[in-house]
Amino acid sequence: MEIKVPEKSRLKRAFAVFLAIYILISSVLLLWSTGGNLREAFAGVNFIWLIPAIISSLLFLVLDSLRLHFLSVGFGKPISPLYAAEIILSGFLLAVTTPFGSGGLPYQLWLLSRRGYGVGEGFLLLMSRGFVLFIPYILFLPLVYASIDSTVLRYIFFYAVLVVVLVLIGVLVRRDFRKKLLSIRYDYLLYAILVSFPAQVIYLSMLYFILRSRGMDAGYVETLSTQLLLQLTTYFSPSPGGLGISEAISSLILSADMGRANVGMVVLLWRFFTSYVFALMGFFVVMRRLSSDTLKFGK
Repeated sequence: MEIKVPEKSRLKRAFAVFLAIYILISSVLLLWSTGGNLREAFAGVNFIWLIPAIISSLLFLVLDSLRLHFLSVGFGKPISPLYAAEIILSGFLLAVTTPFGSGGLPYQLWLLSRRGYGVGEGFLLLMSRGFVLFIPYILFLPLVYASIDSTVLRYIFFYAVLVVVLVLIGVLVRRDFRKKLLSIRYDYLLYAILVSFPAQVIYLSMLYFILRSRGMDAGYVETLSTQLLLQLTTYFSPSPGGLGISEAISSLILSADMGRANVGMVVLLWRFFTSYVFALMGFFVVMRRLSSDTLKFGK
């Protein structure tokens, strides 16, 4: 299987299209939620509360990089946490510029090939990261269900659980994945699982800080449960990076618990800190990689 590296010019055009669509969707969402009063939407944000949201994004990236690093050590082909961060950020960028996020995998496999991974080995390493990531989510599901008091949200919850179960079954039925997973050093697999819990808790905490920035004193546990529900229902979307569809689904879920005037800004800030900020960082990482003659970044 030949892995093609994306062309810089094509990637720049795709990123420009993403930004244009992102700005358009953001504008429409804010106009809908505020009745055209954009000034009031931005004036109602306490930016002090966005500082912990930024810190949470960075901490999540650090822990996610460590998680991928531990898994690579367990498979006997270590990659550094810095190189793992490049792989993760590249995936975020290409996820928002290709349908179903399909463009991220080939580029990530190319990066792994530079560290001695074959296509199959690289694929299994990335799948292991996703598998380990879902372990905390599965254990959190009873907490989420207990916090749901809407019939519509319960249907959404069961849909999200069904999707997660089908994905995990699809992974585990692969004999090569099971064989590779059984061959991993269990101490490093345990490290990756242990890192996953604080990583995902920090990731799910971003909605809490965003709600506080809008002056809403939401309970932390309830907010964490709500964001997990949002994550599970927006992970698998046909649009690039879930752009547009994720905003619509999130608005539907959140509008049940808050006034429409707050929904637009909350959704935009939540999507930015949980996805788009990583895509922006990924753009500069990928551009640096493709522009470097020696390709020394993250060595």
